[in-house]
Amino acid sequence: MTDDIYMQRALELGRKGMGHTSPNPPVGAVVVKGRKIIGEGYHKKAGTPHAEVHALRKAGKRAAGATLYVTLEPCCHFGRTPPCTDAIIQAGIKRVVVGAIDPNPIVNRKGIKTLCAAGIEVKTKVLEKQCRDLIRHYAHFMQTGMPYVTCKVALSLDGKLATATGESKWITGPKARRFAHDLRAKCDAILIGKSTARLDDPRLTVRLGAKEKIKHAVIVDSAFDVPLRLHVFDRGDVTLATTNRTSADKMQLAQAKGMDVLCLPQDKNGRVDLIELMKALGQKGITSLLVEGGGELIAGLVKLKLIQRFAVAIAPIFIGGCGRDVLPGLNLKTLAEALRLKDVEVKRFGDDVVMEGEVVCSLGL
Repeated sequence: MTDDIYMQRALELGRKGMGHTSPNPPVGAVVVKGRKIIGEGYHKKAGTPHAEVHALRKAGKRAAGATLYVTLEPCCHFGRTPPCTDAIIQAGIKRVVVGAIDPNPIVNRKGIKTLCAAGIEVKTKVLEKQCRDLIRHYAHFMQTGMPYVTCKVALSLDGKLATATGESKWITGPKARRFAHDLRAKCDAILIGKSTARLDDPRLTVRLGAKEKIKHAVIVDSAFDVPLRLHVFDRGDVTLATTNRTSADKMQLAQAKGMDVLCLPQDKNGRVDLIELMKALGQKGITSLLVEGGGELIAGLVKLKLIQRFAVAIAPIFIGGCGRDVLPGLNLKTLAEALRLKDVEVKRFGDDVVMEGEVVCSLGL
């Protein structure tokens, strides 16, 4: 139980790095001696010291003979920074408690073996589920080479994404929208389709404090029909995912606007091949993606099993039968085929309710 308490503190620290460490994972670390925390830290940004180093520096010479708690297996290779295992050994740490094993094949269990070879006692899998959840973006990217995809939708009580005319601003209230900006802050990029771009004209920025922050935006438009006057094209850091249905002149216009243009294969319906899109984004180093609509894009991703998590905000309003569905074209015939979520969390934001959960692959998909 004592190990759980200190690992819980390491998790709290690690969560502070969420959205800032990519392509590295968020990690927290705590140094304990005589049941007292003498040093703690978290990984703040790729290329800067890792969590273990921050914690050891704060502990100083007192680290000798102490226990180090870390949410992820310490690295044992030279990357942008030296191996954390070297720092742990040099500090004289007696015992290391690890939450999750690093899925990166360069590190996987090698960090633990290095520490054991140096005579350090190592205990693993303490609060493993929570520690693995902290690195879910990183772990998925390591296993697939594609970004971890979270889909955020705001719905009416009768399950509508928008009115018949496409109006969806704003279905939810300000507190739920703040939660949506927190989701944006924790991902590498935001993905929308052309209908959402045209109808909502979103800026796709993070607005949590006094300063508005730009997040990388990806616009999916197989023929590049959306107008260039949209707000998102004025803020920079935009990728246009399109096909050869877009003329060379339009592609040049997009590039002149500073956009990164991905000309991807078409699927059988003449739209952007979404699997190829995910592969291309992974090659660009995007490890996590937040999808914000529209319905056809979400349905296409669901059919291809490309969404790992849903965050669904439900507002206490009714839109009616002519409103737009969240998953158009997904015509499952039995409940056994239904798309389901697991490990569901329910939160209340004002009058709105948000449900978050991991996608369970269904029999019908």
